[in-house]
Amino acid sequence: MDNVMLSSAKTDLPSADSRITVLLVDDQELIGKMISRMLEPEPDIKFYYFKSAREALKTVNSISPTVILQDLFMPEIDGLHMVYYFRAKTQTRRTPLIVLSGNEDPKIKAEAFALGANDYMVKPPNKIELIARIRYHSQAYIHRLQRDEAYQHLEERTEELKRSNEQLLEQIAERKRAEEALQLSKKKAEKEREAAEAANKKIMDSIRYAKMIQSSLLPNPENIQSFLQDSFVLWMPRDIVGGDFIFTDSFEDGFIIAVIDCTGHGVPGAFMTMIASFGLRKIIRDEGWRDPAQILKRLSFLVKTTLQQDTDYALSDDGLDAAICFVKPADKTLTYSGSKLPLFYIPFYKKGHTTDDIPVKTVHVIKGDAKSIGYKKSDLKFSFTNHTIKIDRKTSFYMFSDGFADQLGEKTDRRLGTPRLRELLGEICAEPFEKQRTLLLEVFNNYKGSNERQDDVTAVGFSLPAEELVFRG
Repeated sequence: MDNVMLSSAKTDLPSADSRITVLLVDDQELIGKMISRMLEPEPDIKFYYFKSAREALKTVNSISPTVILQDLFMPEIDGLHMVYYFRAKTQTRRTPLIVLSGNEDPKIKAEAFALGANDYMVKPPNKIELIARIRYHSQAYIHRLQRDEAYQHLEERTEELKRSNEQLLEQIAERKRAEEALQLSKKKAEKEREAAEAANKKIMDSIRYAKMIQSSLLPNPENIQSFLQDSFVLWMPRDIVGGDFIFTDSFEDGFIIAVIDCTGHGVPGAFMTMIASFGLRKIIRDEGWRDPAQILKRLSFLVKTTLQQDTDYALSDDGLDAAICFVKPADKTLTYSGSKLPLFYIPFYKKGHTTDDIPVKTVHVIKGDAKSIGYKKSDLKFSFTNHTIKIDRKTSFYMFSDGFADQLGEKTDRRLGTPRLRELLGEICAEPFEKQRTLLLEVFNNYKGSNERQDDVTAVGFSLPAEELVFRG
């Protein structure tokens, strides 16, 4: 028996008056034929059978089943995973699902029910019992659809009556009745306002608590001051929680400092920061990696495998960009590797016989590799590039997430842009780092004006004096 396919693709939810429609997913053709024969005498039952789990998932929207019979053990996709996938789809989220299996292990049954199965039958099923259960679940499902449809009609009718009543009230001339109607409307609006404020407060309290959790799990950006006194940190999530963060760690022979820019912002971005933060801790602290290029490669692997992006059924297509530096004070070197995020640096020189350090006018930029970390299409075999800078004179370094350069201006509605940022760094680099931070914020806010911030904004700047490069970690 081949897979049954429909000629038309119907994407809406099944109508409340639809007949009983059964979808069987089982790789055993014998079971398909057996159940088909059982249901053939039932004129009001429409039957579809698929040997392939993937084909069933592709076609289920056009079938609109009222009950799904799902084999527990499938060669392509585990049956328990199939239960999860059916529940993840809008079309079948509430469709009754009966798991079929030759295994009567209570633990297996419990796991199936936990994932959303409605019933469990041992194969091969008894005909009378199977038809009874199909009718029971289908009729309950159809009744639910009919109830929802009735509720929807009732709401629409109520809304129509409400509009008619409002029009009638507008035509009533008597002041007393108009005032009474106004008072009733005012009370209702007040209740709705109070309900909306309460709901908003609950949501905001939850997000603020999530911020506390995120802040406690992510490295404290101010920790950079413990081993780099000449430095600044700029961390401005667009929302209460964000997708940018700064990572630091120190060792006996040096320290690592990184800027990470995860997909999106707000709550989705915050979830990605958790994955990236734990990944960096595992790679650097548990596995002992110090090489920035190898850290990026390992992080890409961990992100892809954590989000199952190395599989055909991955749901997430998220990732991140990063810039990582490893400073070895004894060797007076800084090694940088980047995933799309660049490194800016400005060397200084001595003015005559004085002790004053003057910045060189040129602002150097090392671009990161044009590869992001994670995402479905990324190449796990890609090797990122290390760039090592010999620190033979005082040098200032800067790393930014793309939120600073991507900000749209109020007057021009154009990006602030990397060239303007590069020019700005050349103008302010001789100032103390705390003042540099203030100047960057002033320029950013003045350029943004009344525009909303497009993205999270994160930056770190620090100076390494070659003649005093003594590690204080």
